[in-house]
Amino acid sequence: METVLSELPDDVESLKKLVVEQARRAHELEATSKQLEDEIAALKLKLQEVKDQYQLLQQKFFGSSSEKRKKKEEDNPKQPLLFNEAETYAEAPATPEKKTLVRSHERKVRGRKPLPENLERREFVHALSEAERTCPSCGAVRPEIGQEVREELEFIPARFVVNAHIIKKYGPCQCEVCANPIVQAEGPAKIIPGSSFSNNTIAFFLTSKFVDAQPFYRMERILSRWGIETSRASLCKVAVSAGRAIGDLLDEMRKDLKASPVAQLDETIVQVLHEKNRSAQAKSYMWVARGYADKKPIIFFHYHPSRAKEIAHRFLEGYQGFVQTDGYSGYDEVGFFPGITHVGCLAHVRRKFFEAEKQGSKEASEFIELIAELYHAEKNLRQRYEEGALTAEEFLSARTKEQGPRLARMKAWLISKQGQSPPSLSFGKAVNYALGQWDRIEKYLGHELLTPDTNAVENAIRPFVIGRKNWLFSNTPLGAHASAGIYSLIETAKANGHEPYRYLCYLFNELPKAKRLEEKRALLPYRLAPGSY
Repeated sequence: METVLSELPDDVESLKKLVVEQARRAHELEATSKQLEDEIAALKLKLQEVKDQYQLLQQKFFGSSSEKRKKKEEDNPKQPLLFNEAETYAEAPATPEKKTLVRSHERKVRGRKPLPENLERREFVHALSEAERTCPSCGAVRPEIGQEVREELEFIPARFVVNAHIIKKYGPCQCEVCANPIVQAEGPAKIIPGSSFSNNTIAFFLTSKFVDAQPFYRMERILSRWGIETSRASLCKVAVSAGRAIGDLLDEMRKDLKASPVAQLDETIVQVLHEKNRSAQAKSYMWVARGYADKKPIIFFHYHPSRAKEIAHRFLEGYQGFVQTDGYSGYDEVGFFPGITHVGCLAHVRRKFFEAEKQGSKEASEFIELIAELYHAEKNLRQRYEEGALTAEEFLSARTKEQGPRLARMKAWLISKQGQSPPSLSFGKAVNYALGQWDRIEKYLGHELLTPDTNAVENAIRPFVIGRKNWLFSNTPLGAHASAGIYSLIETAKANGHEPYRYLCYLFNELPKAKRLEEKRALLPYRLAPGSY
């Protein structure tokens, strides 16, 4: 220390300079230390983000896609006793037996379900001959005292037949003034004039692809096993021609959808190989809208190569009512259109919190429980409405009174959690996304046809997505447009309780006979009662 002191300068100015220099160095060290701390914090946050993404990817690729949650142990007090119940009950003190009155209820009958009554039945009688019925001891013939009926289901493979329509021609007559010397009987009314397939066969082809997700190349092989040589190109032409034939019906469906008080929108990707000025790998989109005509659902598919916001804007041009969507930014401006109320989707909010819960967030679990309470109350109210216990006005009033305060409490909870987690992590993302959508979500209370989410339109898309996994792509935009039309008709038919194949058979047989627009409109699936044809 003495050596150090001896090295210090004696004059004041030099000492001042030395003090200033030491202070500067200390400040630089402090700044460097602060910078390093910030860098370490940033790296820790980045590491947590990567871990978050890694766990989400693991869940996506290796975990269950279902958002159903396991019951907690406290929900089922016997759950912890599954593996040690013998020891637990052996040590438990004896308690007096308590009896609880249980409200009577109907139980479901277990066992094999009976075969449908409408199926054709054939009887095969299994009897013993007179010799087999004769008693070897006394020689008497045993009398018949009853029988046992065992039913089995037999599948008879499909078969093709050729319908030869012989169309008679007549004339000429002996009249010199007759304008039509030759007349001819009418042939069958065909949905595709000149086709070598019957209307019912075309309905079968379209049901196989658009309901059962059977690609045309597989159908080509199936037909060849039955000796029918038909290329997949021919089957594609059938689908395109059928799409053209139902064009008037699709126009009317779109008009009715534009008149619906409520519309839900969503979109999903589709690949089209041969599209002008675009690569085969480019993403195109199938847009889907769901609405109502006299409270009966309409589902409308529309193909477009773009996901731009202008597609939704053009579709909604002139629309008046509630439009419910997810949080995709392409829908953000919808609520600014005159006459449109933009409604959000609570299911997409829940999905974000479900992802955060998978990362171990207890706060996310807490909010999911709040959502579950809201859905439980919603289910009870809607059940009373659908059973006729509440009118539409009473339902809206009761729902606003019960769910309005609940939604307000949920929003307050979100605000209290904002900023507690970085917005780049799962829980922070979930909170920010929810708050960004909350004002729209609350607007679902405004109409009885609205629900808290867009699950109905997502469910309408699901058959298309399942089919896409099999047929993978559309060959041309023309085929994609035809597919959109056929999906529109089939999914609307299913939503209104029609069996798709039977409906298409009826439609294809009746549509060629309909000359006036009103006759065609009467064939729309939401204007026909199931089983009325």
